[in-house]
Amino acid sequence: MSESTYDTIDMYEEKAMMLVEQLIEKGIVEMPPDEPILVHVPTGAQFSSAQNLAHYHSGWKAGTAE
Repeated sequence: MSESTYDTIDMYEEKAMMLVEQLIEKGIVEMPPDEPILVHVPTGAQFSSAQNLAHYHSGWKAGTAE
């Protein structure tokens, strides 16, 4: 298993929040002002959990890497 695979295995809430904050800074994730959701900009997928979004993004990133 690669190191990035291990990253998704132990994705606890604090680590997920840190990743989501980084993705927000990069413009990959947005938080609509009046809704309690996180939007993964490249795909339009919406999440109510930072942990779920972090897992999704990690899988999406792995699937789009060459």
